[in-house]
Amino acid sequence: MPVAVFFVLACALSWAAWLPLLLWQQHWLVHQPSQYWHLAGGLGPAAAAIVVSGAYGGRDECRRLLQRAIAWRVPARWHLIAWLSPVALFGVAAAALVATGVTWDLKTFGRSLEYPELPVAVYWLASIVCYGFGEEIGWRGFALPRLQHGRSALTATLLLSVFWAFWHLPLFGFAPGLSRMDGLEIAGWYFSLVTGAILFTWLFNSTRGSVLIVAVFHGTMDIAFVSPAPPLLSSVVGALVTMWGLAVLVMAGPRSLSRSGTMVSRRR
Repeated sequence: MPVAVFFVLACALSWAAWLPLLLWQQHWLVHQPSQYWHLAGGLGPAAAAIVVSGAYGGRDECRRLLQRAIAWRVPARWHLIAWLSPVALFGVAAAALVATGVTWDLKTFGRSLEYPELPVAVYWLASIVCYGFGEEIGWRGFALPRLQHGRSALTATLLLSVFWAFWHLPLFGFAPGLSRMDGLEIAGWYFSLVTGAILFTWLFNSTRGSVLIVAVFHGTMDIAFVSPAPPLLSSVVGALVTMWGLAVLVMAGPRSLSRSGTMVSRRR
């Protein structure tokens, strides 16, 4: 029951923030709303998780959730993966494109076409806070441990990926990239989302529930995906994420998706 309430509330909060942008994109509003509503909508899952945690578990449950969000004392390799692997994936994809003759200004990496007025450091911070912590406090911090109770990590991840994909639905009406996808591209996007979710579960379970690690990885991965570059680059990055996720599934195993063979679970 708490997971269902969380999901409905997460969608309600995020979709309410995104509604002005969706209405304007569909020419139902005269004045263009601030693009920052997109960032604000990313905070919906975190807000929903805190509200539902408080409603069902009180202050102790909220405290446990927030402790996961600041759990930084994990082996250094997980910090390196969270901060640097998205940059490395972008670099591999960029090198592959350059080798085929595709060129562009690589200095644009880490910048945003959606928020061009933001300095790079501010944009990175906003992405990690809103799209990283804003989503992961909810998806992995709250929902995943409850979905993993009595299930394998892979089954829980697949269930969560359905909720997570559905939550993105309004973005297909206005968000750069998603709004231009056709049916085949959407299918590819969902498959990469599933394999990305496998990576997030792997990071979460392997660090005994560090939302911080998953949130940083999520935020930096989003930055890599939307950095100004030829459209093909995001497809190559997505393919690399897919291969990585499948490799983790094979090596870590579907039961726990973790190096230690354990997973973080909690009764509903």
